[in-house]
Amino acid sequence: MKKDLYYKILAVLAAAVVVFAFTLTSCQKKPAETTGTDTAAATTDNETPDENDGVWEYTRDASLPDYATQIQFSASGLDSDFDKTGRGRVTVEQYIDGDTVHFYNNSGTEIIKVRFLAIDTPESTGKVEPWGKPASKYTRSKLEKAAEIALESNEEGVATLDSTGDRYLAWVWYRNEGSDVWRNLNIEILADGLAMGKSSSSTRYGTVALEALTSARSEKLNLYSGKHDPLFFYGSAVELSIKSLVLNRSTYNGVKVRFEGVVTKESGGGIYVEQFDTDTQQNYGVYVYGGFASLAPKFLVPGYRLSLTGTADDNESFGFQVSGLSFSLINPTDDDTKILEKNVEIKPTLITANDLNNNETLENTFVRLENITVTDIYTTQSTTQSDGAMTLTCRSADGETLTVRTVKLTLDNETVTEEYFRGKTINVNGISTTYNGKPQLKLFTLGDCEIISQ
Repeated sequence: MKKDLYYKILAVLAAAVVVFAFTLTSCQKKPAETTGTDTAAATTDNETPDENDGVWEYTRDASLPDYATQIQFSASGLDSDFDKTGRGRVTVEQYIDGDTVHFYNNSGTEIIKVRFLAIDTPESTGKVEPWGKPASKYTRSKLEKAAEIALESNEEGVATLDSTGDRYLAWVWYRNEGSDVWRNLNIEILADGLAMGKSSSSTRYGTVALEALTSARSEKLNLYSGKHDPLFFYGSAVELSIKSLVLNRSTYNGVKVRFEGVVTKESGGGIYVEQFDTDTQQNYGVYVYGGFASLAPKFLVPGYRLSLTGTADDNESFGFQVSGLSFSLINPTDDDTKILEKNVEIKPTLITANDLNNNETLENTFVRLENITVTDIYTTQSTTQSDGAMTLTCRSADGETLTVRTVKLTLDNETVTEEYFRGKTINVNGISTTYNGKPQLKLFTLGDCEIISQ
């Protein structure tokens, strides 16, 4: 009798354990449903973001000093060009990150690449760091709402460049609609805890800049809060295919991802990478930004098949891309870029004009168009790397209109002009991309263009 009771108790306990285990498993957080097949589900480190993961909202406590207005700014002389006089009104050309923005000068004749004086925000482009995205969003939100924006150099009457020789150093001022008060954005970023100081004390507004930074640290704001950045992914890399990545952009936005692919083209400090999907029998591609890492050129080479780990970012300025790569020649980690194969043959996918204009899944892949005729040409004139680049409006053999965009092309050390293409019928290889939401084929070299009819 006692033995029967003993076995009954054991059976009840075993059933309870099974129910508990099932309940625990059911409560585990599962990855969102995705399109395509991943090679592994998402995993996370012991450290995980706060419950508001993916959302960053910040409102400054009104009781804190408004350091951004503690310096008086004179609006006189703003009708000049900053790049010539060290002072002038500007408009935004492109947002880069928290402390770098490209502007048009007052006359609209030059694009000015500007690095904000006295601050250093965490990275959010080539390298992705905690609090980089909030800083970038903060800067954009302030300037997008501004009625006027002006730049001021640190030294009176002259605009100075940073150590790269490519970016101007400036104080960025803005005025909101309905207000005549100018606010110093550099100091405002420091005051709200979204940047570290950078040679702050040696600048013309060093005293206020240091006070703003000290206040942010004391109040434990954002970067100095000791909390996780809700826009930064702290988990381990998700291993997946390029197809899964690009067809599920919102799912993987801000997530560290790992994938393999073949490099097809270099462009703008990065590469286009594609991977063949056997289910759909087509290539899927993505742009990967390499940044300024000294080892990047040894890895990011057309014809190399790579294992790449970085952060996926659906960027408002650059579109969807992967950045934050790391490189090592000695004892590479799982997250470092790895060369899996060299000298892989790269063949473009033959497509039609209709495919280019309507098949979004071809974006960032290496493609070929045949028998298209150039009907109109526009040449970019600027002081940037786009100077001399051309936009070719073309007509396919079946009468559909399409766009080919070139980089600045050269032949025998001379810049290729419109006459080279005008009225010609061509076959062309390039990357299927978009510009301002409109599809185009990007041509990088004359070697990828064949003139078949004059």
